[in-house]
Amino acid sequence: MSGQNPPYGPGPSDGQGGSSPFGAPGDYSAQSSTTAGPVAGGPATATGGYGPPPAGAGPVPGYGGGPAYGPPPGYGPPPGPAYGPGPGYGYGPGPGYGPAPGYGVAPDQPGSVDVVGTRVGQYIIDALITAVPLIVLMVLATILEAVDYSGVLAVIGAILSFFAWIIALGAGFVVYAWWPSTHGGQTPGMKFLGLKIVREEDGGEPTLGQHALRWLLLIVDCLAAGLVGLIIMVTSQRRQRLGDMAAHTLVVRA
Repeated sequence: MSGQNPPYGPGPSDGQGGSSPFGAPGDYSAQSSTTAGPVAGGPATATGGYGPPPAGAGPVPGYGGGPAYGPPPGYGPPPGPAYGPGPGYGYGPGPGYGPAPGYGVAPDQPGSVDVVGTRVGQYIIDALITAVPLIVLMVLATILEAVDYSGVLAVIGAILSFFAWIIALGAGFVVYAWWPSTHGGQTPGMKFLGLKIVREEDGGEPTLGQHALRWLLLIVDCLAAGLVGLIIMVTSQRRQRLGDMAAHTLVVRA
């Protein structure tokens, strides 16, 4: 076998005196553009590539000036005013969303919160009504103790004094909580002077719980003969005392 010629033709020298078993690589820079790869949109040619579309074939998507990137049919905006705001979805206030109670009302008009002076008179009237049972029982207990300082009448007088404060507490609940919750948000004094209690958020009638909370916080508002509540009312934006702020209520002109 050593005397035979190799089965392949002599290859080019590898630079070391020998021959390379492989032929020289071809020059790829001289390749035709038609053999570089298919061109999208053109018909196949003999070399395996794609040429331009035939004349009269019309625009081909992705080739030349055809509409390659437009949305396919059926994906446009639906007919009619689809994107306009529907009823009730505009930016204006919807039904029931007008100004909050107490804003923009003249002082002499219904709904005004500028009634601080009238509220002072209302508290005096309601306090007198609440204090009537206490005053009557305390006077009676004092008389009994004076008549019989160390006897049975004195014991009865002491019992009356104790129950007088409990009855006064119950009278306060009736006047400041139960009565307005069943009479349109008005205590007896408010009815007489033309005031009423409303919910802060919508002007509706407060619940019994809201009235009860207002009544309980009179303990704070009536400190210093009512001076604490008066200062809070005068300095607050919508003339609320502490009880109104906690219960989310307003006192307005009826």
